[in-house]
Amino acid sequence: MSAIPQLQPDSYPIHLCTEQQFSRLRELLAQVGYVQENMEGHFRLRHVGAAEFEVEPRATEKSPSFAVLAGLFLQGKSFECSTAQDALGRELVDLLSALGLIEEAQNRRYVASVAMYATNGLYVVSDRWCGVDGQKFDPPTDVVYPAVLGTTRGYLAMIPSTPCKSFLELCSGTGIAALLAARNGAEQSFAFDIAERSVYFAEFNRQLNGIPNVTNAQGDLYSPGKGRKFDRIVGHPPYVPVLEPKYIFYDGGQDGEQITRRMVQELPDYLETGGLFICVALGSDRADDPFESRIRHWLGDKHEEFDVSLFVRSEMEPAVQALNDVAHGRGSVEQVQRWKEVLKKLQIVSFVFGGMFIRRHGESRRGFITRRTMTKNAGLNDIEALLEWETMVARGKDIEILRSAHPKTASECRLNATYVLRDGNWASEKQSLLVDEPFKMELTAPGWTLELLAACDGTHTGEELFAMFKTRELLESDTTFEQFAEILRLLVSGGYTVLA
Repeated sequence: MSAIPQLQPDSYPIHLCTEQQFSRLRELLAQVGYVQENMEGHFRLRHVGAAEFEVEPRATEKSPSFAVLAGLFLQGKSFECSTAQDALGRELVDLLSALGLIEEAQNRRYVASVAMYATNGLYVVSDRWCGVDGQKFDPPTDVVYPAVLGTTRGYLAMIPSTPCKSFLELCSGTGIAALLAARNGAEQSFAFDIAERSVYFAEFNRQLNGIPNVTNAQGDLYSPGKGRKFDRIVGHPPYVPVLEPKYIFYDGGQDGEQITRRMVQELPDYLETGGLFICVALGSDRADDPFESRIRHWLGDKHEEFDVSLFVRSEMEPAVQALNDVAHGRGSVEQVQRWKEVLKKLQIVSFVFGGMFIRRHGESRRGFITRRTMTKNAGLNDIEALLEWETMVARGKDIEILRSAHPKTASECRLNATYVLRDGNWASEKQSLLVDEPFKMELTAPGWTLELLAACDGTHTGEELFAMFKTRELLESDTTFEQFAEILRLLVSGGYTVLA
């Protein structure tokens, strides 16, 4: 496996130095209050070039040095050399200069060459998101994407913090996921990116945090790891639909799926049996071909070896994408027509953003496929609970579980009913069960299902509920428990009931 690119010392603004220098920098930053607790909650970041950081007054009072560091690395301000030296001390200024984190401009003022911040218990360096002192900012095409944007935070929140043997982050950027995995107990952690700049920054971040068991390598997707397999693979690839590529971190091709598709197509060669792949990206539903079905198709001949789950955070109509570039000043009005033609040709009916979870189950069964729409409060614990249940169903263990479990109707469950006036009387035309937490679900339900939900109070087992409904003749006399369990299974999968 290739290591970090052999670059000229002045190829990039930051410099790889000694372990002692990085260790001392961490100590000094903590001493002057440049720590996560003084930054968390004060970022106002939407995307590169549209970002703000608000300095908390209390943090400034507690440590005036923080205002200078935040001004340099988070707000794009410059400071007179004497002012910075008085606030930070000569040792810290010299160390920041030696590492290339700050440089002296011609007017005897210090400016930051990069952004540096504390997040998720790490110090991270990425490219800046604003110009110096409010000047126009045009990021390089291989810009290293900040690790504090909301999209990155959402991506990291999808990744389990449990230890694993071999962890791989694709399209790694700053390498933050690989660093967190190593800190959380991964025996080996790898970060691959096609951009030299990202790989170099990721190696800087590895040394900045003093984490030894991370390997950063440059290459197209999995190529640096050829011949290896990993039991956890994650990625936050470029996924924005574009007509004309410009930024490596941003451009996902005309459908936004160009990189994501290749990640999944090559996955069978790199994911261990029992391993998990997590990708947070944008995809699309096509006419008669939803995104989750297309993901399975990308896995090729081995698709039955994998369970495929899609957790949608948001959806967007194709027409909105056709206007986005113009609305954000990234294209002309003429491009709207080009977008419409592209979207029509691809038969895209909806863009969906969220996380895909693909597990290589390694069992003698067919892989399952599921899709859920997440709510604001839904998180990894909810995803893992659903996947555990769906795995039990796929193994045929659900009937056994439902016999002895005590189903309880979720407090969020509600009923919507539609009535029509017929012959002077109101008649029920449609009854729908809805639940909003942790996933949005809707189910058209027959009348006796409503009575079942009312009876699911956590005091009766599935077997007892079956006997109760048989006695009350709400079920046909020849109904078996297995048939009854199909309804219970559906209610549990949809989140209408929970098992106690």
